[in-house]
Amino acid sequence: MNWPKKAFFLLLIVSLLSISLASALSEFSVNYEAVKDKVVYMEPAEVYVSITNNQGFNDQFKISFGINPKWSIQIIPPKDSYLTINKGETKKINVLIMAVSEMPPSLYRIPVIVKSLKTNLSEKIYAPIYLKSGKLAGEYPPTVTAEVSIPEKVDSREVIRITIDLRNRNNLNITEMKIKLSSIVINKEVITSIGPLEEKTIIVTYSLDPLEPPKKDTVTFNLYVDGNSIRTIEDIPIEIIAYSDIIESSELEKSFLKTEKKITYTNDGNIRKQETLKIEMGFFKDIVTSTNPKTYVLKEDGKRYRALDVDLKPGAKTEIIVVKNFRPLVAIITIAIILTILYYVFRSPIVVKKQAVVLNTKDGGIINMKIMMNVKNITSRVIKNVVIIDRVPNIADIEREFQIGTLKPDKIISHEKSSNIIKWNIEVLEKYEERIITYKIKSKLGILGGFKLPPAVIKYENEKGKDVITHSNSVSLSIK
Repeated sequence: MNWPKKAFFLLLIVSLLSISLASALSEFSVNYEAVKDKVVYMEPAEVYVSITNNQGFNDQFKISFGINPKWSIQIIPPKDSYLTINKGETKKINVLIMAVSEMPPSLYRIPVIVKSLKTNLSEKIYAPIYLKSGKLAGEYPPTVTAEVSIPEKVDSREVIRITIDLRNRNNLNITEMKIKLSSIVINKEVITSIGPLEEKTIIVTYSLDPLEPPKKDTVTFNLYVDGNSIRTIEDIPIEIIAYSDIIESSELEKSFLKTEKKITYTNDGNIRKQETLKIEMGFFKDIVTSTNPKTYVLKEDGKRYRALDVDLKPGAKTEIIVVKNFRPLVAIITIAIILTILYYVFRSPIVVKKQAVVLNTKDGGIINMKIMMNVKNITSRVIKNVVIIDRVPNIADIEREFQIGTLKPDKIISHEKSSNIIKWNIEVLEKYEERIITYKIKSKLGILGGFKLPPAVIKYENEKGKDVITHSNSVSLSIK
């Protein structure tokens, strides 16, 4: 094959590829469907224009109608003038067409131009509109367009604001028109009017039950004139959002050294709420506080609480009664003060503390012991004629040698059958004076196991000159 033929075939292949590419790029189709195509002057016709994207990619399309000064053309809603259509998808747009200039009855072809914004290619079709001979204004059929705006997500505690934009498309004066909004949660009717070619906006408010459970819903909008539906918009989305809030309120009742606080917790939400109720309470405050129902101690972030776990349905309530009762504490403190006062009033002014120490043992038994008594005047007054008498069981003898510095006894009496007695006399014991008495005893036999020394007897003269007797502690010894 020579070069001219090769060049021809190459050019042919490139041309075919270009045609195929252009065909692929322009693969979207435009069609229309007449809803109402026979109208009179100032009465809107209605058609649907459908666009199918057969391209291998998503695209955005612009819809226009050329320059038609005698015709008013509107897309419902206006934002559909630009449509994003995914590959393989078809979308419809609603178009209203109305003659705004008087023209003879005839068939008119209205151009509809659809342009791909990615490929810059356009498709044009013609929508046929039959313009009939005109009617009187009072004979126009009611034709009102509407756009409804409802918040997609609403809080059931708040008032819903629904915006409705209405437009009368002809010269008919509609003195009474019913607007109806209906769904699972919304049921509202409003009566209004609209004049010839008038445009107006209506704000409809609606209050829900604050405890309405969260849900997704769709609202249907209807316009009625003389009992007939002239416009319907379906599947307007709305969603009731979930919320939950525990509201606290309290009542306080006071009495002498006691307060009773009733705290009420209410689930002011539309969903079930599991919550740990916390009442801040320090340790010392907790001592005088009780709760009903019973609570537990919870420590968080360095703070101390009384806590209760609850599970509340929407609108449900629970109560905690917190009682602070200082009466038992005051009673205990009062008794303690009284006992302290009584102790200081009636206590013995002389305190004698007796101790014993094992000095020697033999064959596991105690042989020698040392007895010590600490005698102290704990008052600021002088005590006279103090006599101390101590007894030693007859199994032991009192040694008659005493250490230097200790107070020597005035009398020692030994009995073979009864206890041995040792006696000290102190004429005067000065205020806060302290005396140490020490003596030793020796057992006749080794004392096995335990050994108990009875308390010493102390006799003294009080301020009124009467004799008063008190005792020391007893002492027990044992070898393990």
